Amino acid sequence: MATLLRGRTSPLLSIGDLSFDCEISGRRGGRREYTNERIAAGIEVSDHSFRRAREFTLSGAVSAIAQFQNLGRPGSVSLNDALTQAGEGVSSLLSLTDGGLGARITDFETRLDGLIETGGELEVVSKVIGRPTVVLLEWDATNTAEDGNKAVYNLTLKEVLRAGLTIADATPGALALTGTGGAVAPGSGGGSMATPGVLAVVP
Repeated sequence: MATLLRGRTSPLLSIGDLSFDCEISGRRGGRREYTNERIAAGIEVSDHSFRRAREFTLSGAVSAIAQFQNLGRPGSVSLNDALTQAGEGVSSLLSLTDGGLGARITDFETRLDGLIETGGELEVVSKVIGRPTVVLLEWDATNTAEDGNKAVYNLTLKEVLRAGLTIADATPGALALTGTGGAVAPGSGGGSMATPGVLAVVP
C-alpha cells in the first residue's frame, strides 16, 4: 500500500502527453559562452557572454503490459482499456509465438516520432530535472535479453529560453532584441543597428 501511495504522489516521467512507466536516470548541466575577442579595459567580461540553453538526457522505460500506476496521468488510458491491454500483454507473454515488442511499445514510439515531426514546445515532468519547457532533439531505444517485454528510451532534450518580453513591449531590452535599440556605436556590445531601406514587393 505504501508503494502504491508513493507512486500516486510522486510524478512519473512524462513529456508532453506521453507518460513513461518509470524514470531510470537523468543527466543535466549548464554552460556559459564567452567572447573570443579582446574587450576594452574596465569592461566586465560577463557583458560579452551569454548562457547556453541547457540540454538534458533522460532515460525511461515502457512495458508492453499496461502499468496501473499510470491511471489518471496525462496520455493514460481508462481503467477498462488498461485491463484489456494488460490481458493482451500477458497473453502475448504466454504465447509460444513471437509477438514482437507489442502494440503498446510500437504505439509509444509512433507518438515519439510525432513529437519529433511537429517540433513544438513540450513540458517535461521529471523527478530529476523538474518541469522545464523543452524541445525533443532525439530519442533512441534499446532492448537486451534481460529486458523482458519492455523498452528503455533515451531522450535528448533542449531547454527553451525566453527573454521575458515581447516585441510589442517598447523597452530598451525588447528593442535590442529586434536590432533597433538606437544608435549604438559599433563594437560597443549593444544592440545591432538597423539600416533603413525600402523592400520591393512584387504583387
